[in-house]
Amino acid sequence: MGRAFFYYADWVKHIQPSFPAVPLMVVLLTASLCFASLVTLLKRPDTVYLIVKETEMLKYFERAKRISIVMQSYLFAIVLLVCMPMYTAVTGFHYSRFIGLFIMLLLVKAWNVYAGFETAKLDNNDTTWMFVRVLISALAIYLVLAFSFIWTIPAVLVLLGGSYYIIRGLAKGKTLRFEYLVDKEEARMNRFYRLVNLFTDVPHLKGTVRRRAYLDFLYRPIPYAKRKTFAYLFSRTFVRTNEYVGLYVRLTVIALILLIFVQGFYLNIVFSLLFIYLTGFQFIPMLRHFDGQIMLKLYPIQDHFRKRSFIHFIRILLVFQAILFGIIGIAQNGSIGGLVILGVNLAFVVVFSFLYIPFRVKKNVSIDVKKTDLPRRADRFFYVY
Repeated sequence: MGRAFFYYADWVKHIQPSFPAVPLMVVLLTASLCFASLVTLLKRPDTVYLIVKETEMLKYFERAKRISIVMQSYLFAIVLLVCMPMYTAVTGFHYSRFIGLFIMLLLVKAWNVYAGFETAKLDNNDTTWMFVRVLISALAIYLVLAFSFIWTIPAVLVLLGGSYYIIRGLAKGKTLRFEYLVDKEEARMNRFYRLVNLFTDVPHLKGTVRRRAYLDFLYRPIPYAKRKTFAYLFSRTFVRTNEYVGLYVRLTVIALILLIFVQGFYLNIVFSLLFIYLTGFQFIPMLRHFDGQIMLKLYPIQDHFRKRSFIHFIRILLVFQAILFGIIGIAQNGSIGGLVILGVNLAFVVVFSFLYIPFRVKKNVSIDVKKTDLPRRADRFFYVY
C-alpha cells in the first residue's frame, strides 16, 4: 500500500494539465454519495406493526437521516482526500479548498439522503428517481469542483433546494413503502455480513439467487450419472447463489489487488497461500447446504458420493486460484520465480484438499443441522432449483 501511494505521488508530480481530473472526481464522488442506503434498522415484522404508525415514526426517521449522513460521510471524504493532490495539480487550486469542498459535498450527501427518503414513497425509485439523484448530484459536484465558490455555492444551493422542493411536493400525501425500506435495510446489512463472512462464518447472511444462464456452460460438461449428482448440484448452487459466487469473486479480487501492489517473491507466496486457505476454509460449510432439503433423502445416492463431489469441487476452485496467482507471480518475478510460486500454490492445494478438507468433512458431517436453520436452507434450495 505504501508503494502504491509512492507511485501515486510520483505520478502527480508529472501529471499533464490536460488530464481529466475533474470528470474523474465527479464520477468517483457521485458514486460515493448516491449509492448508499438509508440506515433505518427496520425489520421484516415492522411492515406489519409499524405501517399503521407511520406518522408517529417521523421523529425516528429524522434521526435515521442524520445518522445516515454521519455514518456514510467518511466514504466521500476519503475519495476527496485521495484525489486532492491530483485535483490541485491539474486545476491550480490550493489545498485550503478541501474544507469548502467537503462542506459542499456534505450538503449534497444530505440532499441525497432526504431526497432518497421522499422518493421511497414513489414508484421506480431504483430506476427513474435514482437516475435523477445521480444526475443532480453529478451536476452539483462538477460546479463546485470546476469553478469558483463565489457563484457556484449559490447556484448549487438553489439547485438542491429547488429539486428537493419539487420531489417533496410529488411525494406529499403518499405513504412510505415499508417493504421497500426493509428490503434496502436487509441489502445493506447483507453487504456488511458479506464483508465479515470473508473471515468467519456468518449465520445471519442471506444469499440471493439469480438465474445466470450465461454461466451454464460451467457445469454442462458434468456427465449425467448417479455418482455426479452432487457435483452438478454444488456447481449449480455455486453459480446461481450470490452467497458463494460473491464470496469467491471477492476473495480472488482482493488477493489479486494485494499481489499486484505488494510485490516481492516471499510476499507473493504468503498472500497466495493465505487467500487459497481462506477460500477453502470459507467454502467448507457449503457441504451442508442441502441438509435442510428432505427431498434429497429420496435419492438412492450414497453419502460418500456427496463428500467426494464436494472435495473435488473445492479442489477445482482452489486450483483455478492457484493458477491465477501463479500467473501474477510470473509477471512480477520472472519465469523461474513465478513457476516456483505456482508450484507452491498447487502443492498447498493438494495438501489442503486431500488432507485438511476430508478431515473437516468427516468432523462436520456428524453434526446435526439446527432445526431453526432448516427452513432457511430448504427455501434457498427451492429458489435455486
